[in-house]
This record gives sequence, structure tokens and C-alpha cells, in this order.
Amino acid sequence: MSAALRTRAVRDLAVVIVLVFGVGSIAMLLAHVSPLVGFSALFDGAFGTRSELAETLVQTTNLLFPALGIAVAFRAGLFNIGAEGQLILGGFAAGWLGAQLPLPGYLAVPMVLLAGTLAGGAWGAIPGFLRARFGANEVIATLMLNVVAFLLATYLVNGPLQQGGGGASETAALPKAAQLPNLIPDSQLTWAFVLALVLAVALRWVLARTVFGYELRAAGDAPEAAKRAGIDLGRTAFVAMAISGAFAGLGGATIVAGGLHRFNTGLSQGIGFIAIAVALVGNLHPLWIVVAAFAFGVLQSGAIAMQVDAGVPKDVVSLVIGLVIIALAGRRIVASRRST
Repeated sequence: MSAALRTRAVRDLAVVIVLVFGVGSIAMLLAHVSPLVGFSALFDGAFGTRSELAETLVQTTNLLFPALGIAVAFRAGLFNIGAEGQLILGGFAAGWLGAQLPLPGYLAVPMVLLAGTLAGGAWGAIPGFLRARFGANEVIATLMLNVVAFLLATYLVNGPLQQGGGGASETAALPKAAQLPNLIPDSQLTWAFVLALVLAVALRWVLARTVFGYELRAAGDAPEAAKRAGIDLGRTAFVAMAISGAFAGLGGATIVAGGLHRFNTGLSQGIGFIAIAVALVGNLHPLWIVVAAFAFGVLQSGAIAMQVDAGVPKDVVSLVIGLVIIALAGRRIVASRRST
């Protein structure tokens, strides 16, 4: 990482620290709770026991897949706001297909994960195609497709592809063979955590050492120069959005195969949007995104303890995360305008 990127990462980290502790403390004081008590409950809820640490790593894993995908799109100069929808459809494809295939584990698990990856990638490719072919704004396209994805999955799981029975908005349970094995016994932490780390390392290598990685960075950092150098910006946008969606879809598949063991229309709970903050805090660098995902995993898992043990509304964490997204996205927009 260059000196300029390190400086930007330090500044972004400073913004996050100020928002988390500053805004969080103000919100706790307004709720008549001591910030010291509130943050103590937060960290105790995230690290207090082995099961709580496992839950923190589960939250980290859930955020890491879509955050890495968002980073791919952002590196190409594209704002993928559609990870939520891509994750939902990836989870649906994994849940529906997994319940259909009576296969041994060495085939069932890869098929389930592949189904989620392909579904998310196909959904991400739609705004990529619209951007490449018609110059459509990917922010608007991905936001609209989030709504379409949720409505489509809800319709399918309650209608023609219903499996759960009794009108439940979920698929049938995955057979044991299609479920990801646990990494820590008696917890929901699975080998998806290791897979996410491997993908982060692999993405770091691709971005730094391959021609595709160079084209991706060139398209995002200096599109006019990239175009003059012969890089097809339309093709790059299409591929970047498809890969971005594939990562998010894989994340949805790991949630289904790992923790839920079925698809439910409420599986995401905003993970795709929080992943935007994770990618930005990680400065779009895969290995720093791992660190950022862990930090947000602490916030997510510790928020319940804050509410139960300290009486701090769980919405305080959502408020802080929302401000992080606004602050970092706004800073990047301002910086990009100054550079043009």
C-alpha cells in the first residue's frame, strides 16, 4: 500500500473512531446510560465467552463476502449499492437448490455455494450490462434491483417454488450433507470464515498482480487514461459488477448453508448495506477489509449485550454505522471531484 493510501486509511480510521465513540457516547448519554458501562457491555458481548467470540466471527464472515464484492466494483469506479439484493437472491438459489439435491456432502456443499455465486453474479451483471451498453447510472439501477430481488424471492418462496409449507416465507431445510461444517463446536461459525479469508487474500493478489486487476484499478482511478490505453471500460464495468454480485451471492449462500440451513426472506437484515461501510473503512483494500469486517462484527454482536446489559437501544449501533457510511462515502465523492 502506497504512502497516500496509508494516509487515507488512517484518516478513514480516525473518522470511524470519532463517530463510534463520539456519537455513540452522546446517544448513550441521551438514553441516560454511562458510555463506560455501554462500551464495556459492547466488548463483553463480543468477546466475553467462546460462543460470543464465535458469534462475532459469524458477523464478520457475513459482512466480509459482500464487502469484498463491493470493493471490486468500487475499485472500477462503480458504486454497487445492490449487494443486499444480490445476497438475497444468492441465498435463495442456495436454499432452493440445496433442498432439491440429495447429494453427498462433497458435492452438495459446492453445488449450494456455486448456485448462490451464480445467482448473485447474474443479478450484479444486470446493472453492469446497463452501464456498459447504455451508460445507465449503476447506483439507481442497483438500488431498484434490491427491491426487485426481495419481491422476487418473496414471490418465489411463497408461490411457485414454495417448499416450507404452511405459507412460511422460507424454503425447506437443507439436508445435513448440504450444510457447511462448524469451525467451532456448538456454534454457528462454519468454514465459511476460512473461505472468506482465502477469498480476501486471493482478491488482493488479483488486484495487485494481474492484468485484470490493473485494468480494474485504471478504470476506477483514471478512466480517460485507461480508455486511451485501450482498456474497454464497458467490458470492465460489466465484469466488475458481475464479480461484485457473485461475492455477495456467495455470502448469501454461506448464510443459508452455514447458520440458517434454509432460505428465509429475512436472512439479510441489512448486511449488504453495512458491507458498504466495511468496504469504505477498509479503503477498498481486501486485507484491510478483513480488519474492518471484524470491527463491524464486534459492533453487530456486541449491540445485543449493550441493549440487554446496559439498556442502550440497539438502534444506536445502526445510527453509528449509517453515519460512517455517509461520512466516508461523502469524503470519497469530494476527493474524486477535486481530482477531476
